[in-house]
Amino acid sequence: MDYYKILGVTKEADEEQIKQAYRRMAKKYHPDLNPNNPQAEAKFKEIVEAYETLGDADRRRAYDLKQEKTVERGRKAGQSSAKESVVTPQMDFGAFTKDMEKYFGFSFMTGDSSQGQDSAQSGQKVGGSKKNPLDVTEMFEAFMKMK
Repeated sequence: MDYYKILGVTKEADEEQIKQAYRRMAKKYHPDLNPNNPQAEAKFKEIVEAYETLGDADRRRAYDLKQEKTVERGRKAGQSSAKESVVTPQMDFGAFTKDMEKYFGFSFMTGDSSQGQDSAQSGQKVGGSKKNPLDVTEMFEAFMKMK
């Protein structure tokens, strides 16, 4: 929870500015001025907590020190996760790729349809030109009796 944001002041604000911001915000969200409004009551409690911390010089120093440590830890964590996210593992399809080559007659990884298999399995026509192994035009034409 950022007490400076709650009171609407900067971290460089002096004691008088913090006190004025507290009074302005407390008056706006006071439960007596906002009856039956649980959001205003919750906001008022946050404002009081922020002022109790920032209005006291010792508490404010401790709060600022704690915030700096939290920000530094977050920065370090962000750097380490960024380093980890840069490295992406390569997927090894291994046997899956070989099975796909066996069933479809060409390699999905390289697109090569001639992998040392005979021409009937590799999807080549007798004339030597390559044929798309997934092309079902001939089946469709035979089924519709178009040929």
